[in-house]
Amino acid sequence: MPPAERTTENWNCVVDCPPQVYLIDLEFGCCSAHTLPEMTDGQSFHLALAREDCVYFLGGHILSTDCRPPRMFKLHVELLLGSPVLSCEVFHEGLSITSAIVTSVGSAHEYMILGGYQSESEKRMQCTYV
Repeated sequence: MPPAERTTENWNCVVDCPPQVYLIDLEFGCCSAHTLPEMTDGQSFHLALAREDCVYFLGGHILSTDCRPPRMFKLHVELLLGSPVLSCEVFHEGLSITSAIVTSVGSAHEYMILGGYQSESEKRMQCTYV
């Protein structure tokens, strides 16, 4: 969306979020963009958690259907010489949530998810441990 067309109502419109995964290498100063078949619907306003060589995407908003399905993506990243290899698994049981906050609690593998939205007009005023 061109900057001149942005307003307070549409500044974070989902058309701003193409369904790509970007890997940024801070050590060598390079970046690569990857399109994954599992994410062709788009995935906006999700939660992302990283553990070892995987990134987990929880909840989110699908661009094409304007819905928030209860699903989770597990993105595995292998940093091989030359270029990274990405694989993705989809789990259709998860949280139907967008725009929430996540923080780690207790051990290195426990998180608390706070707030967010269940639908366009319904706030999610709950805490969830994962």
